[in-house]
Amino acid sequence: MHLTRDRVVDRSSRTRVSGFVRDRLPGLEPDPVAEATCLYTITPDEDFLLDRHGPFVIASACSGHGAKFAPLIGAMAADLATGRADPHPRFRLDRAG
Repeated sequence: MHLTRDRVVDRSSRTRVSGFVRDRLPGLEPDPVAEATCLYTITPDEDFLLDRHGPFVIASACSGHGAKFAPLIGAMAADLATGRADPHPRFRLDRAG
């Protein structure tokens, strides 16, 4: 599948966010000063990839929510790299999907 991206901020998203700020965060300017679109990867089951492949550790905190789990993903990747832990079945490369 080939997807294209125009990098234009969706007006309805901007309106929703500005409305949220206006309604819930009094005192803040609701209109954006700057804005950008976001591009992220996603696995078929929307989970992370954390595994070993030979001498390599594969760590991909993708699926749109990886930033929230960065400290945990980093710790798990370090444990894989140092041999302190085996890959968790939920995050293996060869899982179903």
